[in-house]
Amino acid sequence: MAILAIQLAVFGSLASSPTIAPKPSETATPQPTLSAKNDNEITVLFLGDSLSLCGFGKRLDERFRQMPGVKSVYTYMCCATHPLSWLKAPPYSNVKTRCGYWSIESVPDSAQPKSIEDVYGMRRGSVPKVHPVPKLDDLLTRIHPDVLIMQTGGNLFDLFPDHKTVRSEDTAELRKFVFPFISKAISRESPVKKIYWVAPPISGRVSQHVQDFVVEQVKGYFGPAATVIDSRSLIAYPYHHMERDREHFIGEDMDEWADKVFEIVSQDISKQSIASLKPLGELFPQIAAASPTPTPAAVAVEGQLTVTARLVFKSKPLRVEEFLPYQESMVGFVYDVRKVSTGEYDDSQILVLHPAYIGLKKQSLHRYRIGKTYKLRLRELAETPWSTVKRRDDSGRIDLEPYIQIEDEAKYPGTTSAQ
Repeated sequence: MAILAIQLAVFGSLASSPTIAPKPSETATPQPTLSAKNDNEITVLFLGDSLSLCGFGKRLDERFRQMPGVKSVYTYMCCATHPLSWLKAPPYSNVKTRCGYWSIESVPDSAQPKSIEDVYGMRRGSVPKVHPVPKLDDLLTRIHPDVLIMQTGGNLFDLFPDHKTVRSEDTAELRKFVFPFISKAISRESPVKKIYWVAPPISGRVSQHVQDFVVEQVKGYFGPAATVIDSRSLIAYPYHHMERDREHFIGEDMDEWADKVFEIVSQDISKQSIASLKPLGELFPQIAAASPTPTPAAVAVEGQLTVTARLVFKSKPLRVEEFLPYQESMVGFVYDVRKVSTGEYDDSQILVLHPAYIGLKKQSLHRYRIGKTYKLRLRELAETPWSTVKRRDDSGRIDLEPYIQIEDEAKYPGTTSAQ
């Protein structure tokens, strides 16, 4: 019950928020059908993570549905996602969200959209069910969006071990998680004519340096092909109704953020006839034709490492309230390397991240004892879906590349390897 109470604090108040429209069954007056649309009207596709589930996505969806010139809006919000979650490429081909899902889709000849809402707090004691994350590949083909709005970035902060420092290798690692999405959105087959990338507002759990780095890298990936919105200048931190992770929040600040993003996007859209523009794949053929950036799974087959190592340091796992609404977390252990049996490794110590919680269930780590020696089959954490999972590592060894046991990699919920 204590865990559930914390979860409800994150998403539960959405049900009573004044910005949430009533469900169709609660609407007293039938909505009129939409009049015929002309060829100049556009379709908007919005994708968002858990911040969108806190009210941002619903508010933005409402604003676009009221905007003249918008024919249809398709909104999909999935907790614990990052750019690769929305692609068919492994290891996220079958990834599912377990901590909140909400879709709002336009329906032909109806002013009332179809909504599937499954978040914490909808009913007493309820928790979200498991939902597959929609794939951009399919949405581009089915919806034919003119405008793509992507709200994402917060879950990429866990690529940075201490949440403060940017290392030289982080440039290549971040690109693996972002550029494949860009390549798909601006491919030759994509109908998208405008992209707006909404970076997170200020996060209290990472340094300004990390946030600066992520925003500037994404701007560099897109160049003039998209508008990257740095949300940190749009609302003041700390937020009202902020959660313990110092990142999620609800209420008036969320509405203000959505309204200011809408103002930026709508003003830009209004300057031109979006429907008459060429797709971005034609305007920026250099991006459409760029060599594919390998996703983490593309290099995961290589680099396996087997070591015999003695455990010398154990971090304490995050408390549940520190990583909610997410359902997984990891903890860092440091080992002295005694022998390398397979692969190459030069340092005298190695940092291994172990799953501490999976599906909010505490994992047994009692068998790992200080001073005891273990044979570990490992892979670099950055090459697995676990790379963006919330973690605690108190070792201070940010110079060490984190690894994960191959047996633990397969435990990641919803991936192909865990099916």
